[in-house]
Amino acid sequence: MKKISLVILTAVALCGCGDNKKQEKLLLDSVIAIHDKVMGSDEQLMKNKMILDSIIKNAPAAVNQDSAKVYLKIVDDADNAMSDWMHKFDAENKGKSHQEVIDYLTDQKKKIVVIDSQINKAVTISNKYLNTTPKK
Repeated sequence: MKKISLVILTAVALCGCGDNKKQEKLLLDSVIAIHDKVMGSDEQLMKNKMILDSIIKNAPAAVNQDSAKVYLKIVDDADNAMSDWMHKFDAENKGKSHQEVIDYLTDQKKKIVVIDSQINKAVTISNKYLNTTPKK
């Protein structure tokens, strides 16, 4: 329901703006706001990545490292998705028409929302795994 409300609110805000630049800025600001939220979760993701990496490298031979490797891959995939998005994202959109900018930013917003979900899932499940792993 929240997603539908957010989409409706965004659509109303965008349709209510007569000025194209203002409309583009509002949409860009919403993409950046989601990005900033994701970056907050990214800090925990990096902590978990370091711990998982340490478990894999330093675990005694008797310890099964396969589980840690599975969780590290999930964390790495989420981190790589964010990194790829950030490298490809173009906030300037020079030389594009208003509609091209709106289409691009709408697409980028969808992508960053998916990445947000991916990172949240990776943090949640890696936290759960790390909480059940014996500490040294």
